[in-house]
Amino acid sequence: MTETKRVKKISGRKLALLALTRIEQDEAFANRVLNSLFHKWRPDEREKGLATEVVYGTLRHLALINHLLGQLLTKPLTTLPVVIRNILRLSLYQLLSTPAISYAVVNEGVSLAKQETGGRWGGLVNAVLRRYLREGQDLPRPKFDADPLAHLSIVHSHPRWLVERWVRRWGIQRTHELVKTNNLPAPFTIRTNTLKLDRTELLALLTASGLEVEASPVAPEGVRIRDPRNLAQTSYFDAGYYFIQDESSMLVAHLLAPQAGKTIVDLCAAPGGKATHLAQVQKDAGRIFALDNHPHKTLLIQENAARLGIQSITALTADARSWSQVELRPDAVLLDAPCTGTGVLRRRPDIRWRRSPENLSDLVLLQQELLENAVSLLKPGGRLIYSTCSIEAEENEEQIAGFIQRHPEFSLELPAGFASCLSPVVSPEGLTILPREHGADGFFMTRLVKR
Repeated sequence: MTETKRVKKISGRKLALLALTRIEQDEAFANRVLNSLFHKWRPDEREKGLATEVVYGTLRHLALINHLLGQLLTKPLTTLPVVIRNILRLSLYQLLSTPAISYAVVNEGVSLAKQETGGRWGGLVNAVLRRYLREGQDLPRPKFDADPLAHLSIVHSHPRWLVERWVRRWGIQRTHELVKTNNLPAPFTIRTNTLKLDRTELLALLTASGLEVEASPVAPEGVRIRDPRNLAQTSYFDAGYYFIQDESSMLVAHLLAPQAGKTIVDLCAAPGGKATHLAQVQKDAGRIFALDNHPHKTLLIQENAARLGIQSITALTADARSWSQVELRPDAVLLDAPCTGTGVLRRRPDIRWRRSPENLSDLVLLQQELLENAVSLLKPGGRLIYSTCSIEAEENEEQIAGFIQRHPEFSLELPAGFASCLSPVVSPEGLTILPREHGADGFFMTRLVKR
């Protein structure tokens, strides 16, 4: 009974505070922290939605929020307790995004501060938030015309080092569009499980259930959904009618284009989105070995394959840098490599604050190790698909250029006009898709053939 009362009383703002505090203190991932908190506290859908929106919104606009708080406080933000820092951040985000509820935001922020600190910091929180309501519109922000780099990194909340490298590569105007897009909510798409029904049937079912949906122009199985409303908890999800997946990611299986009866190795497969899609393309009439280095992720691949009714996937717990089966010579290897994730920052805003140039260098070396093992697995004439959800040249074009230089037996093979509806940036090494408003995630992909 006590547990039930506790669950009923927790608010979305309190959940957001718990999440932001753990993300800052433990460098935890936002999605995992929120899922853990929701499992523990069992909030109702309204509070769950509020917590998610506040956490992701605060992280998307963190540099601007810190910049404004720096002007509102008389002492450095970092000198405040971590709980108070995050109460101020989430409250200021709400004042920026929903000024119509300013009275409730201030009261809730003060109440949270008193609850968390025994009343000590309520006065400071009240003073800072009310000062923002009086002076917020007049607080200086870097202007694009006067200092474009400061504007892009502070007003649009992206790390300075990342903005600088994007400007060098893409130019100032395209970078401006990129950072603005990264601060929009990510689009929501699902992939029809064509082993159970076709897309037209799924569209009809979802429409009848009250959802606003449309067919994706990018992938033949894709469905765009305006308001997802717990799509991972519906009877259609449990029945295996669809898999939640971005449109760019769906293109990878079509680039590989496997035929029925062929053997494929997916080296970094969890949670199984691309492996299960490959099984669909093969009509579940092939062999797919799906690897991950962690047992709980391997289990997730198995669970997703079982939910979708797929029999052709064998999930294996193994290190993809060294895994080998001498008797197995696959027709194709898919390496969706670990990467910086700079193509999905609107979907995972927390990772923009985790990445660094040093982190990028470490990932490039890991990708090279994985590519070298992929070479040893693949039979002559086989296809190697390399993809990342990054838009960084070191992980993509430069990685593939170096690979071909080391392995001249491989040549690039891209279908003419592939993914043209996404206006990809085409290079001699592959395709780069940049995130755009109402569009797919940022992605790189290429297909190589072993002669």
